Amino acid sequence: MPQSTTRLTNIEVAEQLRLIGDILLIKGENRFRVLAFKNAAESIENEGQDINGIYAAGALTKIPNVGKGIAVDVGQLLDTGQIDFLEELKKEVPLGVVDMMRVPDMGPKKATRLWHELDITSIEALKAAAQAQQLRPLKGFGAKSEEKILKGIALLEQRQDERTPLGVARPAVLDLIAGLRSSLPDGVAVKIEPAGSVRRWKETIGDLDILAVSEDTEALRSAFQALPQVVDVVAAGATKNRVRLANGLECDLRVVEEKHWGTALQYFTGSKEHNVALRAIAQKQGWSLNEYALTASGRGDEPEGEERFFQTEAALYEFLGMEWVPPELREDRDEIRAAGAGTLPDLLTLDDIQGELHGHSTWSDGTVSIEEMAENAIRLGYTYWSVCDHSMGLGIVGGLDAERLSQQAAEIRRLNERWQEDGFNFRLLRGTELEVLADGTLGLADDVLADLDVVVASIHSSLRQERDIITERCLTAVRNPHVDILGHPTGRLLGRRPPSDLDVERVLQACTETGTVVEINAHPSRLDLNDVYTRRAVELGCKIAINTDAHSLEDMDLMTYGVHIARRAWLTPIDVINTRPVDEMLGMLKGGKTEEL
Repeated sequence: MPQSTTRLTNIEVAEQLRLIGDILLIKGENRFRVLAFKNAAESIENEGQDINGIYAAGALTKIPNVGKGIAVDVGQLLDTGQIDFLEELKKEVPLGVVDMMRVPDMGPKKATRLWHELDITSIEALKAAAQAQQLRPLKGFGAKSEEKILKGIALLEQRQDERTPLGVARPAVLDLIAGLRSSLPDGVAVKIEPAGSVRRWKETIGDLDILAVSEDTEALRSAFQALPQVVDVVAAGATKNRVRLANGLECDLRVVEEKHWGTALQYFTGSKEHNVALRAIAQKQGWSLNEYALTASGRGDEPEGEERFFQTEAALYEFLGMEWVPPELREDRDEIRAAGAGTLPDLLTLDDIQGELHGHSTWSDGTVSIEEMAENAIRLGYTYWSVCDHSMGLGIVGGLDAERLSQQAAEIRRLNERWQEDGFNFRLLRGTELEVLADGTLGLADDVLADLDVVVASIHSSLRQERDIITERCLTAVRNPHVDILGHPTGRLLGRRPPSDLDVERVLQACTETGTVVEINAHPSRLDLNDVYTRRAVELGCKIAINTDAHSLEDMDLMTYGVHIARRAWLTPIDVINTRPVDEMLGMLKGGKTEEL
């Protein structure tokens, strides 16, 4: 077997596994097999350490979602540069057909039909066929379908998002910091913290920033450059080092003196706009502010050149006559004025969350049972968790119809009775993630929905519909008397799929009028609604729920992402319904569903 001469990155390995999943999807293979490769690709892409080193250590199966079979495939890829299984699949499905699925709203069924019925096997051929009006004779296609496909291809060609989703960047920087702390001798580093966009919990990141105080900058610099995640040293200096990581991100490490810590942490956290506004405040008071200190300009009471140092951010803000501004608010969106007036909100914290209203189990596309998810919810300190497996209408996940929902109800009832007998203050809620179909109809009948505790309505398909069509489709769900929550409203996937062309303002107004709760989907691939729309939603009077949309036990730990998006939107506990006890929370849903199971 030939040996590979090229060292593959984590991202390149993940791409090959994702390609296997896509081809299996086109072939109509078992959805769990497809998900196995997709989940493994996600884990490897987000793994902080170099995949080659992990393989050399015989530890591939220690990566989440990488089982023995996939580990063999990954090992073969790293050894030889190819996976035999993938090479066989490529003989069965043209890669151009897989590429066609990158066109927004072009799912595997459409791509397969175009391949089989019109012999279209590339995006270029698809574009030419649509321009030549060759698709419309195909059953289920038409002039509007051709127009949508051409718009989708144009969108794909224009998409150039070079920023990294927070869900990739934050774990990466935390892994670097953990690695530094464990590899340094005692006393070498006094403080190490993330800075920049990651500390502000911005949804996408350019580069990573780490700030440190150290009594031995050389030891710190050497340890940083030797971390297993690092594949290249871009720049090395006494106080600033820049490296490139296995996942393609670049990271700056800046080392400052202890006396400069508070000012430097504030400065390197940003944002640029917040810093400009803060410097203007300082200038009015006769000071010049940079990353190291406040320096008297000679226009105030202090002699020109006098310096003031701050070991904490709070001390700096206090000196300027302001409250400490939480990093999430530092975007120059009125936080400077509020901090000066002492009117910053008491922001939501993770400890305020009492339960979750949108999660999945093996009844649809989750990876573990209802009982395991619920036991994990108890471990997290929740007093309730809502089982919201997919309804009919989303083919790949095996959605539940009325009969299967009834069967699921029996399991939920049995578990609730057991916990009640054991004295646990915990309750499972019956729910569904209701599919809003392309024509605006819903995946379950009203009489079925009326029997549930929580109904989350979501759009997963036909996301590239024209603005008025997808908006009306969404409004149909919002106006349904049994729909309690609008799930991940814009349907975006950060770095992979843009938001739909939804008239968000109109939808939020309808949610206010109907009492429909709006979801912040905390999964870092979504973060939907975003912070700007969430703040607008609360201004309009909407109620908010924060959910992880968990499909695994690990997903349930992602609630912190949603909480910090809420903090960026200036939300307090009173704005979020799942900060309430279960009966109070249920009373805030449509119809006030407070009855016990």
